[in-house]
Amino acid sequence: MSALASSLILHPSLNQSLAVLATTNGRDKVYRLIQYLSRLIAWSYLRRGSLDHAAKWEGLMKGMAAGRRVMRLFKPTEFVQAALRLAQRPITSLTAPGQIAHLAQIGRQIGYAGFLGSDGLVWLGGIQFLRYDKEKIARLQRISYKCWLTGIFLSLVSTVASLAKLRADGKRFALSNKIARREAATSEKTPEEKARDEEERRQKGRALLAQRQTLLSQLVMDSCDIWIPATNLGYTSLNDGVLGILGATTSYMSLQTLWAKHKAAGISKV
Repeated sequence: MSALASSLILHPSLNQSLAVLATTNGRDKVYRLIQYLSRLIAWSYLRRGSLDHAAKWEGLMKGMAAGRRVMRLFKPTEFVQAALRLAQRPITSLTAPGQIAHLAQIGRQIGYAGFLGSDGLVWLGGIQFLRYDKEKIARLQRISYKCWLTGIFLSLVSTVASLAKLRADGKRFALSNKIARREAATSEKTPEEKARDEEERRQKGRALLAQRQTLLSQLVMDSCDIWIPATNLGYTSLNDGVLGILGATTSYMSLQTLWAKHKAAGISKV
């Protein structure tokens, strides 16, 4: 029994889970997943008329949301720094999609900075650290949702433009790959050199595929998340059940990405 308990406690998956939870970003993703699952469950109970159970899960949802606000209190600075770094970086791509993606990324960072900054002010007003009346808190909350919506929309623009650029890059790579293989057939390189060149081309192809997968995942997440601030602003009328499913789905996808990064980092260390 003790051996079984030890194997469970020292299991690599548990170690990796603790490593993810040791990061602020990891805790935020887990809290977000619980928050939106609680929103879905509360809506389900409320729909069936079970007010006590609905109140319990709604309380958990609000608690997770409050915890996330505390963790993200200084997060706007990171987004402002990211925007400044992107603005200072020269636009290397000469194509229109590459330039659009670059500019949209700058706007995305500014939008998220505004979202989290105003959301932090709402939290400070909610705990009475800052003296706001209800109208000002509601106004700040609406500004927060608008910045969030803007950030997600610009993220969608950046992702679509990046996919268009990646498609063009993939066509150029396929053409250059065909030419390189044709030249390799008549070249005087040794078999080892030809094998090394082929492996380099394969690595570049795998990198393009991985980049495409990352962009497609981001596109799916943004396409789901954009409905949350849009509904909060009254632009759409999705119920809490749908919003809970959308938020839980994107939270799980983000957590999977973070899990994969930590797993890759652990393998590289070994």
